[in-house]
Amino acid sequence: MSALTPTTAHRTARNTATLALMDTGAGTARINFYTAAAGTLLATRTLANPSGVINAAGRIELAQAAATDLVAASGSATYAELVSADDVVLGSGDVTDSAGSGVFKLAGGTALVKDGVLLLTEPALLG
Repeated sequence: MSALTPTTAHRTARNTATLALMDTGAGTARINFYTAAAGTLLATRTLANPSGVINAAGRIELAQAAATDLVAASGSATYAELVSADDVVLGSGDVTDSAGSGVFKLAGGTALVKDGVLLLTEPALLG
């Protein structure tokens, strides 16, 4: 089965709606990192508000919050969920290091250590 390849205009429109959905609510959007789907929560990376911008290719460049987030528990992050400001899971995907092909890429790798700083690879791109 082949997939639809969106034009930049289509990708921009779709991702603009995603950003709006991410920032709807009283809180801030975030990414929760787990050992596996339905696994142990290791860490949360809080996003800024607004949570990102659309780049020239129509992709979302996530904006990390200025404050650092610390890892809550040691373990290997393999799965993450994108959570909106109103606490709704909007999507999920694999986690890899900066060189990997995961949806969510961590600077410093996927082996997380309790009380370590959690940062996304820059630019953190979605869509």
